[in-house]
Amino acid sequence: MIILYHATTAVCAAKVRVVLAEKQIAFEGRLINLHKGEQFNPDYMKINPNAAVPALIHDGQVLIESTVINEYLDEAFADHPLRPISPFARAQMHLWTRKEDLIHDAINTMTASMVFRHELLEKSKEEQLARYSKIPDLAKREKWRRMMDEGLNSSITKEALGRFARHFAQMEQALGTSKWLVGDEFSLADAGLASFFYRLEMLEIAHLWEEHFPQVSRWYQAIKARPSFKAAILDYVSDEDHAKYKRISAPLSGEVKTLFAPIVAAM
Repeated sequence: MIILYHATTAVCAAKVRVVLAEKQIAFEGRLINLHKGEQFNPDYMKINPNAAVPALIHDGQVLIESTVINEYLDEAFADHPLRPISPFARAQMHLWTRKEDLIHDAINTMTASMVFRHELLEKSKEEQLARYSKIPDLAKREKWRRMMDEGLNSSITKEALGRFARHFAQMEQALGTSKWLVGDEFSLADAGLASFFYRLEMLEIAHLWEEHFPQVSRWYQAIKARPSFKAAILDYVSDEDHAKYKRISAPLSGEVKTLFAPIVAAM
């Protein structure tokens, strides 16, 4: 039996749902409401001390960290394999999944700077401080404080945009000679990025790749055409979520575009 602790729009939770859908693995989902702070509940933190989703329990054994969970699922369930056969191709896949962690941090930065900041600034100083103080990792706590104070003007945000530019350029090169990131077979390398790109689309900043990286744009359209994209991502995002992200992010999209332009030009 598989139990997945997840959240509807959390990108790393969706990343695991994509693999579960691709491999056609049934699971029991238990939703954690991040906006209500349920990830900080002591009972949940016994499962995941990082106060984050996802967490997966398989036959009583707990796994955390989405990249680790996805590799475990592909090893534990042989049907519909998502790792290349050849050792070299598998090594290339591992390089891409390692890069996902850097990109996830950048996704988190953009979401916090654009959407979460807007929501948090509507709260009192006491409520804001209470939100920061619950973050277990001191570095992440300080990062959140800076993003809330500085928004898109933060050097953290500009560094995140630099990560995107480098990552998209690397993807563009790889996709120039193959359908997917590692050859012509869909793999964990592709599955792990699907929800990340969708979050950027929800943030109204898909122009980051659409205006500069045609092969990446082609790849993302192929990602969206797979049944797993709807089953694992779209079916969990409500109309209210879409409306909220669009309302908050659309006025900031042009500012992000302006910040990104010199970064791409300098590459």
